[in-house]
Amino acid sequence: MPAHLPPDHLGLYIHVPFCARKCRYCDFPSRPLGGDREIVEHYLRALAREAALRRREIDRPVHSVYIGGGTPTMLAPAELARLWDEVVASFPLLQDAEVSLEANPGTLTAEHTEMLAALPVTRVSLGAQSFLPAELAMLGRLHTPEDVEESAGLLRAAGVPALNLDLMYGLPGQTVAGWGESLRLALALQPEHLSCYSLIIEEETPLKAEIAAGLLTLPDEEEEAGMTALTARLTAEHGLARYEVSNAARPGSECRHNLGYWLSRDYLGLGPSAVSCIGGLRWRNVNGAGDYAERIAGGMPAVSFTERLSGQSRLLEHVMLGLRLCEGFDLAAAEAECGCELRSGSLGALIDGGLLMRNGNRLCLTPAGYPLANQVVARLMVNADRPA
Repeated sequence: MPAHLPPDHLGLYIHVPFCARKCRYCDFPSRPLGGDREIVEHYLRALAREAALRRREIDRPVHSVYIGGGTPTMLAPAELARLWDEVVASFPLLQDAEVSLEANPGTLTAEHTEMLAALPVTRVSLGAQSFLPAELAMLGRLHTPEDVEESAGLLRAAGVPALNLDLMYGLPGQTVAGWGESLRLALALQPEHLSCYSLIIEEETPLKAEIAAGLLTLPDEEEEAGMTALTARLTAEHGLARYEVSNAARPGSECRHNLGYWLSRDYLGLGPSAVSCIGGLRWRNVNGAGDYAERIAGGMPAVSFTERLSGQSRLLEHVMLGLRLCEGFDLAAAEAECGCELRSGSLGALIDGGLLMRNGNRLCLTPAGYPLANQVVARLMVNADRPA
């Protein structure tokens, strides 16, 4: 079963904060790189130094690695190889560790894919987002649908074991039929994994401003529900089983790194804006790549925020994240770990109401409960403060 990770699972996330251009929906901590290769040198040097410092605090092997951004393939192949040698390889990795890397069509070259195949990269995630040119232009993406197909072909030819495609639905002006066309074209590339995310309109983005001004219109709830239903049907027809709200995979190709987040396992983040959480202690690095590199170079900590999670906070996260998984999570194990429990009254009412289902110790949302997930979690956590 995909949601069964060992309790000591440790994920390593490495942030690459560079991109070709900010997309119109993006509020991620990233910056257009342009021709400024000097900042890449400073960043890689700082990243290696932070890795060396954190390595001393790690007492077990890394189970999964995720190199994200930004756009990691904005780095030249030699720079990516250096990142591997000086950062990733400085940690002990399990022999069968999952290693994922994000890439954008249009920035991925044959030289990139040949280098990735020479490293133990097991999974590349392509940010396709849409296969319709008008939607790509509205989102501010630089690539074309043909670029996605070309990038997928390069990865297949190089022998990278698994391909994920990221898609977005609920876009301004999008119809169920248009979403179905994008989805069918993505599935025709036979990805091992597919991530389909409903668009979130972030503050301080050009897309938000145009929607607020009435220049763009979002699909209504009925249309978006139709897109969600179509996604479930088409992915199942192509042999991909949904295992999380937004993710489907062929059996055995589920993303172990992301499962670590959803199952509240420990993770270490390196680079600007990266978040870590180990043993109930969470910290976050400063956002800017320049600030991050300067702090590390000056011997100062890059950490901007630290908190010790209470038992109740940890249980809240177990519930919020674990209920994203189609098969749910082990409630009894989470309560024992966090030292508090859910009141049986709230739990029973939600089960009787058809929003939750319990199978032994496992708790999961029903199909009727998925659209109401936030309300379900809020009701469960009202009294989650008794000692377990």
